[in-house]
Amino acid sequence: MRLIALPDKDGRPTFWVNADHIVMIQRQDSNTGTGIHVVAEVKVDGMPLFRTPVGDFDNLASADTAWAAFLEQLQHVA
Repeated sequence: MRLIALPDKDGRPTFWVNADHIVMIQRQDSNTGTGIHVVAEVKVDGMPLFRTPVGDFDNLASADTAWAAFLEQLQHVA
């Protein structure tokens, strides 16, 4: 088992999770007027929903790339 750190809204790694216990991940995008803010909503078995920032991006293509990297990180933890 390897734990991964999920940062809080301020970017501090405050939530450590075993990726095997994640039951749902959902992407939430917000248009900031100057770019796109991406947040992942993560549901861990037996825990309340946790929101972790993925980042702020200039365009949708950059946001998509970062999202793919985020998911890749979760899949290669074991």
